[in-house]
Amino acid sequence: MKSDVEALVYPETAQFEPAPHPALHPGKSARVLIGGIPAGWLGELHPQWRQKYEIPGPAIVFELELDVIVRRTIPVFQEVSRFPPVRRDMAFIVDESVAVGQMLASFRAELPPRVVDVSLFDEYRGKGLESGKKSLAFRVLLQDTQKTLTDAEVESAVAQLRQIAQRSHQAKLRA
Repeated sequence: MKSDVEALVYPETAQFEPAPHPALHPGKSARVLIGGIPAGWLGELHPQWRQKYEIPGPAIVFELELDVIVRRTIPVFQEVSRFPPVRRDMAFIVDESVAVGQMLASFRAELPPRVVDVSLFDEYRGKGLESGKKSLAFRVLLQDTQKTLTDAEVESAVAQLRQIAQRSHQAKLRA
């Protein structure tokens, strides 16, 4: 359901933050934000409503404000690069309280030049990590439309992302 909401609001980025809603199951609901503006809700239907309407299993629902969705940015043409992209993966150890959306928002707010995408590909808790910590692994895609990127340009952009993570979330690079 989360990916359906993200597809509906594309090219904007939906953010999800845990929040209670009276019609949704306690602890299984989130507020949907688009561009930092509250735009709706997502979650599992509250058990009392499932019983009242005799719904046999869990029902996942979402509600979005139409006004917020229609204000989104229309995609514009971007030149397709003839030069190869560069992919780097980075894993950070952060406090359990750090939300993935917060880290992605920090990266996107200060996106280094030539970084075209940062996305989460793994979240790990367990053996090898301190209690109260988790590992978040991000895939970084870099590309230029005018030339092939040099190693120095790639490393500079990756170093900037590491600095953002450390400064904003006290993240440590996972070895």
